[in-house]
Amino acid sequence: MPQTTRYAIFIVDDPSESRRIGQVLKREEFHLLEFVSGESSIKKALVSPPSMFILEAATTQGNGLLLCDRIRRTPTLCLIPVIFVSHRKNEADKVAGLEAGADDYIGKPFGERELIARVRANLRRCYELTQPVRFQFGEVELNSNTVTLTVKGKPAEITPSEFRLLEYLVRNPGKTFGRDHLLKMIRPTLGAVKPRIVDVYVKKIRRQIEVNEEDPKYLRTVRGVGYCFHLPDMPMALFKK
Repeated sequence: MPQTTRYAIFIVDDPSESRRIGQVLKREEFHLLEFVSGESSIKKALVSPPSMFILEAATTQGNGLLLCDRIRRTPTLCLIPVIFVSHRKNEADKVAGLEAGADDYIGKPFGERELIARVRANLRRCYELTQPVRFQFGEVELNSNTVTLTVKGKPAEITPSEFRLLEYLVRNPGKTFGRDHLLKMIRPTLGAVKPRIVDVYVKKIRRQIEVNEEDPKYLRTVRGVGYCFHLPDMPMALFKK
């Protein structure tokens, strides 16, 4: 992974809590910006997107779950990793955070080494999926820059998790990956999420990119192993910025 000085992290929490998280991460040479409100962090992110958001589920200034959901619904921000570091740490809270779109959930008080390890893991996983920007195969185009899927020149509906899954498979044509591996690529901390959710994602992706879902041309099942992306006798064009 590139040097940590590349990565800017937005922390949205009450000031005393942000300060403690910041002290830990500053020693690792991350660039940090602290916010007390979600609105101010979004405004700044739309001008200069961070490499990661670290959120508290509930602060005196607002609801972190709603903020996470907003990040996931904002096209220019939706693939940025989000970690909750929160006093709310029972199972229901963690499930709520993951369902809101978080990549990871850490309870307070946290271990410093654990926090650093999870931040690094999420950055590493996310920024393996940044370049090249655009893939084109047949009548399908996958654009990492705009987080869009286009089929026959028309926009197709795809969620951030489905996009991450498809992009990872497209980047590794001909390689077969199991459900556990694929799920870790899009959600490093599984929590209450089961590997079988990958089957649901694959079914939805096929509905968009395949002519015949029952006999897929691109996104194929390898029985007993997992899934692979297949290019049937055609090159895949890659376009960088």
